[in-house]
Amino acid sequence: MTPIGDVITALQAAEIAIEDAVSLLPSLLPGVHIENSSINVRSLSQESPLRELFALTLIVAFQDDLKTEIPPMIEKLFDIRISEQYDSIVTVATMIVLFYGAALLKDAAVKTLENGALRRQVDALLAQMSEATGMSEERVRAIFDAKYSKPGPVKRLAKAVRGFFVPTQREGGVSVIFDRNRVHRDVIREVPYPQEFKDKEDFEKYTPKYGATLEIHAQDKDKINTGWAAVPRGITDRRLRMKLVEPVMAPDLWNRDHVTADIIVVSKLTADGYVPSEIQITKILD
Repeated sequence: MTPIGDVITALQAAEIAIEDAVSLLPSLLPGVHIENSSINVRSLSQESPLRELFALTLIVAFQDDLKTEIPPMIEKLFDIRISEQYDSIVTVATMIVLFYGAALLKDAAVKTLENGALRRQVDALLAQMSEATGMSEERVRAIFDAKYSKPGPVKRLAKAVRGFFVPTQREGGVSVIFDRNRVHRDVIREVPYPQEFKDKEDFEKYTPKYGATLEIHAQDKDKINTGWAAVPRGITDRRLRMKLVEPVMAPDLWNRDHVTADIIVVSKLTADGYVPSEIQITKILD
């Protein structure tokens, strides 16, 4: 049985995610204007409705026809009417909100970017949205990046992730099955537990950049005690602290003024948005 408190928390989290998804429709579908929307719970059964919603919505990344099963479930649970033209887009957007948030919180918890099952789930959903809207995946990602670029929206997103995944986390991160499709536990288990980020205020962001040009200043070379620093051209004109990630080693950079490398840009969340503060070198290309 699912505790009543978990059901209430999960419903509130789902409301946040759906509201954010609806607010993004004008950006995802130029020309669409949302005048008003409301989300209500019509009824609750003994089984957690969030488990049902979770199963149904997660499947959007894997099924071809989204217009027959998912929207009726959302409409039944939340008494929200969705136009047939936009139903699948609302569903995909809601799940991007949740998994985008989960991936963001995971990166902040482990302090690097990991290309695991959770990250692949986000990429699959972004590809689904790209196909549905005709936008490039880069443009779709940029829309979500812009939505969650300030402290207020990021904290709201963290609240949604924290609450939405509580029921399945209490069951040990079990996989979810709908029809013949399974969302495997390796995705669910990568979602960070609330205690991992409940007191966080910074929520660093980790963004991969491939083939970046790094300018290493003379005074930064061979600083074993104080670390490395460099200017990542095209990203910022500021010198940033530089961290070497295995297999990259210090000798790879000795006596070099410029290198081309794959990097991860670590950005701090400030009142004005995300600001680059560190780079992690993952691979030297030249």
